[in-house]
Amino acid sequence: MSISSDEKNLILQVRKGNVFAFERLFKTYYKNLCLFAEHYVREKAMAEEIVGSFFLRLWEKRKNIEIKDSVKSYFYKSIHNQCLKYLEHLKVMKKYEDYARTMLEMKELLSPSSENYPLANLISREIVQDIEKAIDQLPEKCREVFCLCRFENMSYEDIASRLNISVNTVRTQMSRAFAKLRESLKDYLPY
Repeated sequence: MSISSDEKNLILQVRKGNVFAFERLFKTYYKNLCLFAEHYVREKAMAEEIVGSFFLRLWEKRKNIEIKDSVKSYFYKSIHNQCLKYLEHLKVMKKYEDYARTMLEMKELLSPSSENYPLANLISREIVQDIEKAIDQLPEKCREVFCLCRFENMSYEDIASRLNISVNTVRTQMSRAFAKLRESLKDYLPY
């Protein structure tokens, strides 16, 4: 389906910086795009954030908007792509979470001491020290979020509420923590 003359005019007005035309697009599509995004990401707040970010980018790049199909089709394809990117990001974060969990479990497994295995005890203490040092070297907010999640078993939502930040900020801080820990502890990784 090609773009109608009404839609062309509306997009032309948005390209010129007409706030009312943009507001009309926003009011027309926002709610349904949020429902559409929530179908993919299964989280209302994240769906709203994805759609909100889409409209923000649309406004920021309004002078370069090129819509060949209908506006509705363009919007839904864009939200679909953003949802897929978000889900891919979640997969990467899950991989890092699994890695961190493995490292922490390894720390717990190696911590018992035994007189029968002095070399194992020495290696165990070194690994534990390296893990603790890596965690201590995280930026303050990153470390705080990581410790609440990993040592106090708080959910992202609970952390966000406790620290008065968004769930997305918690995700970002956890992602940063995993990346920094992975770099700091790369000598212990098999890959």
